[in-house]
Amino acid sequence: MKKALLITTVSAACLFLLQACGGDGDDTSIPPSTTPSGNTGTGGNTGGNGTGTGTGTSSHDQGSISAPFARGDASRYFLVNLGSFNGGALSNSVQAADGAMTTINSNQLSGNYSVQNIAGDASFAIGRWVKGTVTTDNGTDTLTGTDGNAYHYIAYQGLSAYPDTLTLHCTGGNFTTPTYSGGSNGASTGTSASGTADITFSGGESTVDGTLTVNANGETATLNLPKSLPNTPTGSSFSGGLGVSPSVGVQLADAGNGTYALMILEYSAAMPSGATYVGVGRLACTSN
Repeated sequence: MKKALLITTVSAACLFLLQACGGDGDDTSIPPSTTPSGNTGTGGNTGGNGTGTGTGTSSHDQGSISAPFARGDASRYFLVNLGSFNGGALSNSVQAADGAMTTINSNQLSGNYSVQNIAGDASFAIGRWVKGTVTTDNGTDTLTGTDGNAYHYIAYQGLSAYPDTLTLHCTGGNFTTPTYSGGSNGASTGTSASGTADITFSGGESTVDGTLTVNANGETATLNLPKSLPNTPTGSSFSGGLGVSPSVGVQLADAGNGTYALMILEYSAAMPSGATYVGVGRLACTSN
């Protein structure tokens, strides 16, 4: 039943998320949730769409934030599971005091839940749902916290326009722990991801030179980032194609105070053994 659900979600993502799978396209948001749920207390979302609160219990959350995510009209998100994807404009969210997001539009994490790899500030929020009940437009999914199944999310502030002329060096940042998604020899030990990218804007065009490195179970995979950003700031560029392995999806984001960040919306890394791993991340960018 789980596999059928994922196949359905991939088809929906290809139809609605991108204008053309495997290339540049504009994200389309899913309908906002009307009944937020997830954590006790008051969430930290401030900005154009108000403050989120939730109900439920949290256990074993890991990570922290320096400031709550300031959701507004330009906010966007991407949510990745084992073969399923959705993203677009972020119109509804709930964030716990520790920074864990438990409602992302109509996607909700509830029950006795756990969120790991929590990080963020006013410009972004990242984390990985590893335990609890996940409710999406496609139904419900139970995360045990022990079988490796997880949902990776990243929320961020979108851009209204690209810079005319600028050179950026992007590195460091934050990544969720890669999740094993199929193939052989898929033990999730020693898993990590990192990346670097140089982005140049000139004459209305962008070029990207960068790689993503994923380590898992004693193996390493290196992925090439797309060679350019999408034609519009709200679009997404994918090398290899959405849901294809290997592949990486990117989008430039507003990091606040005139700075930028490169969002790794989704990646699928194929190891030499055939095992594949997925996750999301963010590279902090500085101007040269």
